[in-house]
Amino acid sequence: MPAEPPPSTPAPLVAGRTGVRPEEEPTVVAVDLGKDFGTGRPALAGVSLAVAAGEFVAVVGPSGSGKSTLLYCLSGLEVPTTGRVLIAGTDLASLRGTRAARFRREHIGFVFQSYNLLPALSVRENVGLPARLAGHPVPRSAVDDALELVGLAGLGGASPSTLSGGQQQRVAIARVLLAEPPVVFADEPTGALDAVSGDRVLAELRTLAGRGRTVVMVTHDLEAATRADRVLVLRDGALHAELVAPTAQAVFDAVAAAAVTRA
Repeated sequence: MPAEPPPSTPAPLVAGRTGVRPEEEPTVVAVDLGKDFGTGRPALAGVSLAVAAGEFVAVVGPSGSGKSTLLYCLSGLEVPTTGRVLIAGTDLASLRGTRAARFRREHIGFVFQSYNLLPALSVRENVGLPARLAGHPVPRSAVDDALELVGLAGLGGASPSTLSGGQQQRVAIARVLLAEPPVVFADEPTGALDAVSGDRVLAELRTLAGRGRTVVMVTHDLEAATRADRVLVLRDGALHAELVAPTAQAVFDAVAAAAVTRA
């Protein structure tokens, strides 16, 4: 019988079958990431992953599995206890103070469940605020174009308080669209939305990935996770499983398996 071919060498800095080809330069890389809050059990325990430009990755897992902690460490909002995070080739640990703030402003966009809109500003002013803070104000027409892309044309002058939860979340996404950061982190973006609004928000995140952005989303909604290219399942702060283009049943089964208490 002919000898079996040797196994292919995996791409460096990649956990499992990530879908990132060896010749690609991942936009987001985590290497042996750990986070310990001193509670007796680490929130993250040696997580390594890589996400390419144009890829939409969802992170799921049982409550307390470390999903949000992973997102905050990847985005620089939390400092990991061990390991490192690189975004666009830059090690976040090398950044301090104003350099760190500038890097996040230029490279990272956030979509959170809480929307983070300023009630004293109009919808249009909220969308354009990051550009103003960066010293690069954009034309009103560009802001209105971003609002039109998320289905909010004509609402630029409205107060955020007059909008529904789904509309406010889409304002937050319009803000990211206008800034065009290479990486977008979304933490439970559909958690407070009805099914129709949530579906619209997921479609917008899918659009961001289609425009070449890297999108990493934490969600407890297993149906929402199936909209991603890959699903990473966490258990006890570690990667438990990785699913490529999974069905809702496959995601449910993987999370159920991760929820089983270790003997």
